[in-house]
Amino acid sequence: MYKKIIIIIFVFIICITTTFIPTKTHAKTLGQLKNELAQAQKEYEENQNQKENLQNNIDYSNKEIKSSQQAIDQAQKDITAAGQKIQDLNVEIEEKQAQIKELMKAVQLTDGDIAYLDYIFGSESMTDLIHRTTIAEEISEYNDKLIDDMNETVEESKELQEELEKKQIVLEEKIKEYEKKIESYGASLSSISEVQVDKEVEIKQLKETVNYYSKICKSDSQDITSCLSNQLPYDTVFYRPTDYGYVSSEYGYRNIALYGYTKMHYATDIGVGVSSTRYVYASAAGKVVGVENSNSNSCGGNYVIIQHNISGKYYTTAYAHMKSVSVSVGQSVTKDTMLGVVGGNRYGNPGYTPWDKCSTGQHIHFMMSNGLNNSYSQVQNKSFDPRTLVNFPPVGSYRYFNDRTTRY
Repeated sequence: MYKKIIIIIFVFIICITTTFIPTKTHAKTLGQLKNELAQAQKEYEENQNQKENLQNNIDYSNKEIKSSQQAIDQAQKDITAAGQKIQDLNVEIEEKQAQIKELMKAVQLTDGDIAYLDYIFGSESMTDLIHRTTIAEEISEYNDKLIDDMNETVEESKELQEELEKKQIVLEEKIKEYEKKIESYGASLSSISEVQVDKEVEIKQLKETVNYYSKICKSDSQDITSCLSNQLPYDTVFYRPTDYGYVSSEYGYRNIALYGYTKMHYATDIGVGVSSTRYVYASAAGKVVGVENSNSNSCGGNYVIIQHNISGKYYTTAYAHMKSVSVSVGQSVTKDTMLGVVGGNRYGNPGYTPWDKCSTGQHIHFMMSNGLNNSYSQVQNKSFDPRTLVNFPPVGSYRYFNDRTTRY
């Protein structure tokens, strides 16, 4: 019995041990990194084509809206003209009816058929009789026909007004339909444009990274880790990336006023106030593998990416919303290396960066990720809470620190 229990325990331990033996993960090769660059360029071109198609759709919809609006404007003018014509005809009918009454009074001299007969039989001759009879009949028939024609025109004008009003409604619905399409196209175009800017920046940055690895790797099949074996400085701990500031926003989901909805925040934001220029430092010794310093990245601004070897484990850090960058790809850095100046999209700040639309104040966006990552999006996809490895004042305290090492 005991023997069976011991065997079962032994088998269980073997299974557990086998299950949790860490498997060796293969590092990315230079060739794979080149393929990533090629894929990024392909996506960029596809986005360009999609963006162009969307813009063509927007232009066509705007053209249709303009045409429909012009038709509505003309319909409104025609409606107004028809209404004015109806009013004029009604006035004319009233005036004509008044004239008929006056003429008949003059013809009849007095009220009634007898007076009419007196007028007819008051003729001095047969010719005068025929003349008087003809005049009376013609006046009456002419004015009756004139009034009938006017009434018919009034009805036609009213029908025209109704048709124009219906046409206006149809055109207005058409405009609303195209406006919805434009809104949809615009949203897609805006999304593509944001990706387009990021992708364009990422392609530029990846090219620099590939060029750097091409210089230190022997072949495309060599993995990046082995390429960096003699290149990546060794360190033991991470410091705070600024010597002054406070945690203004934590890693994780948060409500963002800039977007009006909840969004994942992949970094720890370090606010530095607005009183003076503040500098960004490498959080640990490492190698710079990515730099964006063209003032063209509309969401994130200028940034730096650094790879680290911390006690034999690899990490990558990224520093975004920078006003300027003072390091370059391939440069070795220590904890004391100044990477650049803190930025922030607010007029009057020492770190004012008008090109960076996603920053609402002077701060640094500090990201950390596992492994050796080569682009901003890779760092973001593999990110974790920097508080895991970097000491900051307690969560929610908004307490300022005045150096990079004091523990809290």
